[in-house]
Amino acid sequence: MRPRTIRQPGGRYRARAVRDRPRRIAVLGAGGFVGSHLVPHLAARAPTEGTEILAVDRTLEKLGSGLPGVRRVEADIAQPGLLEEVVRDADVVVSLTAICNPALYNTRPLDVIDANFTDLIPLVKLCAARRRWLVHFSTCEVYGRVALSATGRPMRAMVEDETALFLGPIARERWTYAAAKQLLERVIWAHGRHAGLPFTIVRPFNVIGPRMDFIPGVDGEGIPRVLACFLNALMRGEPLQLVDGGRQRRSFLDVGEFVAAVGRILERPDACQGEILNLGNPRNDVTIRALGRGLAGAYRAQHPDAPAPRFERVDAETFYGAGYDDTAVRVPSIAKATRLLDWRPRLQLTQMLPAIVADYVARYAEPIAAGVSSRQPRVAAGGRRG
Repeated sequence: MRPRTIRQPGGRYRARAVRDRPRRIAVLGAGGFVGSHLVPHLAARAPTEGTEILAVDRTLEKLGSGLPGVRRVEADIAQPGLLEEVVRDADVVVSLTAICNPALYNTRPLDVIDANFTDLIPLVKLCAARRRWLVHFSTCEVYGRVALSATGRPMRAMVEDETALFLGPIARERWTYAAAKQLLERVIWAHGRHAGLPFTIVRPFNVIGPRMDFIPGVDGEGIPRVLACFLNALMRGEPLQLVDGGRQRRSFLDVGEFVAAVGRILERPDACQGEILNLGNPRNDVTIRALGRGLAGAYRAQHPDAPAPRFERVDAETFYGAGYDDTAVRVPSIAKATRLLDWRPRLQLTQMLPAIVADYVARYAEPIAAGVSSRQPRVAAGGRRG
């Protein structure tokens, strides 16, 4: 359908498509952590709402079988003609595809830039040309090291339309991910303002849940994200390594509450198109050390005979390699998401952890008990992730 032009406060214009809820939803990166939760969430409503879902990823092993209304395509988005076909047939394209593992940002920076920027430019252009609604998953990392206002003053929380984006110096290659994501946001925004692209940009804040990441030596190599690192150590009886002492603070959000918010975005195109939305839980602002202690407590509650957890401090550059850097605190403002989506996350971190622990134990305890190595090479071998 043709977009109409909406005047925004301050004279800004944006294109907004006039349409009802989308009936044909394409999910790129459907086989990753978030995708494997989002697609079943959407499929649960498919029979009553007449929704068709196209799930696309290089592998869809994490998706359950028998999902109603779901068509699966196992392919890379670089496959010739695939994006053209997906965009042609969809009402909305949900783009989850990315490399989003901090261990890779300063060890494989060119791959990170390509996967999070270069490879997705064709998708943006195709959606703009066909006026398809693009729901793009960016990252809270675009805010950078600290929350600053446009004039450089400290802010308590990161606000979508107010907080500046403050990244580290070029030699700190850890910021290649954030820089690539930020630049793609700017490309999407420009296509929305100047080329009629209906879009919504989502900035997730530390979403966690079952099926997140991999265990080294079992179904992946290298260094996974922190939650999987801690659980790998707990299941092997090894020390939990705290990078720089685990002082960094993160605001953790349950993946079920996250995909519920994404479902509401898709139900409200008129409210959400042309917007950037933080999705996080500011009430779960804790240190990485506190996350480790919480996981250890949840693990021992289910396995009381497990050895007492041990913690080990490790330097960031020793753990991640040269060029690493980090954000000290990430607290989202979710005022806009609450207003537009009538959504507010409720689960506390302690409520999330038991199910995560149970999932990891069910999937990995047996191969670990069989003596699978925990060797973690400094340069991870993982590829594109949802």
